[in-house]
Amino acid sequence: MYDEFRFLNVFFIRISMSNRFKIFQKNISSFCVIISMDKISELNGGRIIDTRLLTQVQSSQILENGSRCVPAFVDDICHRCGTRVQTDIFKGKKVYCRGCLNFGKIYLDDQLIITNNEVTFGQQSFPLTWRGQLTEMQRTISMKLIESFYQSEDHLVWAVTGAGKTEMIFPLIAEAIKNDKRIAICSPRIDVCIELFPRIKAAFENTSIALFHGRSDEEYHCTQIMIATVHQLIRFEQAFDVLIIDEVDSFPLAGDIMLERAIEKSKKPNGMNVYLSATPPLHLLNRVDAKNLNLSKMYQRFHQHPLPEPKTHLLFKPSNFTKINPRLKFRIEQLVKLHEKFMLFFPRIPEMLEFESNLRKSFPDLKMVSVSSKDADRINKVGMFRNDEVQAILTTTILERGVTFHQITVIVIDADAKEFSKTALIQIAGRAGRSKDSPDDEVHFYYNYYSRQIKLACDEIKSVNKQARKK
Repeated sequence: MYDEFRFLNVFFIRISMSNRFKIFQKNISSFCVIISMDKISELNGGRIIDTRLLTQVQSSQILENGSRCVPAFVDDICHRCGTRVQTDIFKGKKVYCRGCLNFGKIYLDDQLIITNNEVTFGQQSFPLTWRGQLTEMQRTISMKLIESFYQSEDHLVWAVTGAGKTEMIFPLIAEAIKNDKRIAICSPRIDVCIELFPRIKAAFENTSIALFHGRSDEEYHCTQIMIATVHQLIRFEQAFDVLIIDEVDSFPLAGDIMLERAIEKSKKPNGMNVYLSATPPLHLLNRVDAKNLNLSKMYQRFHQHPLPEPKTHLLFKPSNFTKINPRLKFRIEQLVKLHEKFMLFFPRIPEMLEFESNLRKSFPDLKMVSVSSKDADRINKVGMFRNDEVQAILTTTILERGVTFHQITVIVIDADAKEFSKTALIQIAGRAGRSKDSPDDEVHFYYNYYSRQIKLACDEIKSVNKQARKK
């Protein structure tokens, strides 16, 4: 394919002076669209498409299939993402939306097609192929979710990290499939989506499932279950009967008005939103208080053991004192000698990379990897840690949530840094003790100043454990 496009590129240069170049280029562009969009039915499901990307024949075929055409802008508001465009800043140039630019330019005079959202997938009497067992509390929450589904009401599941939120939504998904409904499971983080995909696929083996995110090579096709980053919802309108948002308080979703609009517009009028979080944002709790959002709480993990309560350590000197602070170095030495897996969390990438370099010099035989949001190979590295190919993983807050490892020690370095909010520290602590085989994994916060966020995180974890003991 690469050679073919290189040939076309050279060919375009050679004929660029020809009077027939524009006609030829238009035909080639149409041909390329036809190749990638030859199955019109695959575009159904409330997908938003710019008509500039289609041939006239394709547009007609899609519209005949029950889709509708709408202006790209109404009163200077982008129909795709809801952003108001300041037309005066373009100073005579062609106006386009900057809010959803990453999904392709939409110009002021464009037309959008919203594809037919009434798709059928066939009846399944027993769609759930997962053979695990829910705890009594998990079953209770699952039944409440199903009640909300039949009442078309939104629902918040406020559950501690490691409570088994994914398993709790299985009965809801199964009920939706039995009713020939369409489901989207979304998260702000790519890593979370990638982690969810094989678990959902294994639980619903006979249901069409696809994974879409910014780094995916898979072209869109209509499936009954879609797993995707929240950003992908910008491409949809009234597409899903059940929309499940995992880690709803996570960056970049938290506080992003455009993404919150995308969630609302991609749900069908009689559909439901399910929000999953261990630390729900204030605006959702306000909706609960206003009685327009159902709430279920779970204070216990699925194995019914308490959350590991962080042990706090004053460093006295910076974490890089004598390359590696002696208090930190002693802890790491113990872990290395015992061959125990551990995670080291850092507030910023430069500090992580510096520490990694010093760690390799001090422990040359220690197998380790480091990951951050800028690491294109982080998914593979996380897999290495999960598969016991390395003993240690150094990371920023990119792995604070949505990933599960067994039998690990969690260490937060410079826990008093501003990058570590109360929520982040709670989520990081939640990486430990997730397995029923090692519920008492240790969590350590190292700092030079006992900050407010450290105190709040530790207090909240203790409070949750206290609530769980009362149940």
